[in-house]
Amino acid sequence: MDLPKESDLSTQQSESSSLVQIVTQIFVVILDFLRVLFFSVPILFKAFLNLLIPRKSKNVSGQLALITGGANGLGREIALQLAKRGCNIVIVDIDLKSAENTCADLREKGVKAYCYRVDVSSFEQVKSLATIVYQDIGPVDILVNNAGLIHFTFLQDSSEQDVNRLIDVNVKSYIWTTKVFLEKMMDRKRGHIVAISSMSGMYAFPWAVVYSTSKYAVNGFMAAVTEQLRLQGFSDKIQTTCVCPYYIATRKDIVEFLKKPRFKLLTTEHTARVIAKGILRNEVTIAIPPFFDLGVKIMQLFPVKVQQLVRDYIIREYELNSTQ
Repeated sequence: MDLPKESDLSTQQSESSSLVQIVTQIFVVILDFLRVLFFSVPILFKAFLNLLIPRKSKNVSGQLALITGGANGLGREIALQLAKRGCNIVIVDIDLKSAENTCADLREKGVKAYCYRVDVSSFEQVKSLATIVYQDIGPVDILVNNAGLIHFTFLQDSSEQDVNRLIDVNVKSYIWTTKVFLEKMMDRKRGHIVAISSMSGMYAFPWAVVYSTSKYAVNGFMAAVTEQLRLQGFSDKIQTTCVCPYYIATRKDIVEFLKKPRFKLLTTEHTARVIAKGILRNEVTIAIPPFFDLGVKIMQLFPVKVQQLVRDYIIREYELNSTQ
């Protein structure tokens, strides 16, 4: 009778050890999953209550809100809404004349308002802005990243210059301003970072490929910053809000391009009111309208072919730029 070779015994022991490790890992994962379910119950209950009873709004009177791209459009309306709540406002824009006009309107509401001409895609200019604002006015309590560009083009029709500029403004500027102003917020253990993204960051929009890409980046950036703050122990001190509105009738080119939108374009006034209320309630995500967010999440549960049917028959993407 032949005895097992030493190498065979070693192999059997190794396989046995591997099997034990796999079973142990599965058991640990199951325990962790049960732990998640246990701790999720009160969180889900609280979330359900918030649907029935909206969260209490915080008091921002006397706080300083800095809004990029705040001279016109949605940024201007957000500034006006926050001013109604007693916020002092800093408008940052490359259009200084319009920024000055907006500040004049804000001062009529009894708040302090300041404006600066800054290219927020430049890290050096953003750093200089932060220093000046802190020295001349004080620390920023609410940062609203709103500056943005949009180009309705397919990818092959997008020039290198347009792509670079759009990414610089729509993505890099959000990173630079957050990086610079977050430092003081951490020192003070208080603050609120708001990013104006788009529904195009949740639902890829083929008529504006690079723009949609930039908004996906903003959503990912805000999710990562939110998690960073939680890991560093700031989640109850520094709030984050990512806003994903449907298309807003803020500019002539948007209205002209979307000739036959399936859903009515939003107004700046309504959108700004919803955003201001969400900021005051410390909402992490604000989808406008809310059903669109839920619809996108449900759609993503289905195969790609089914999602394409939704695009064809419900969104009707083929008709968005059609006059027929």
